[in-house]
Amino acid sequence: MIYQKNKKMEYIQNDETSLAVFDPESGDTHFFDEVGIDILGALEEPCDLDMLLQKLCAIYEVSPDEILEDVEEFLQDTVAKRIVEVL
Repeated sequence: MIYQKNKKMEYIQNDETSLAVFDPESGDTHFFDEVGIDILGALEEPCDLDMLLQKLCAIYEVSPDEILEDVEEFLQDTVAKRIVEVL
């Protein structure tokens, strides 16, 4: 699957450690910490799970196996909330 950050959302970065994502269609607001900010930043351009893991491993100096489960959970949650799109 190819993932990309939903460009229809409003992204409001409060500071380096917190991001608010507003969905103008539903009126919902979602909040993310530094890790969420990095994952969403990596999804500015379309990429698959392997590419996303490579980008995050370069940032955090970890192996893909160490973060795979958390990244998959993040993607499931953000896709369900329409913050991330499956292309």
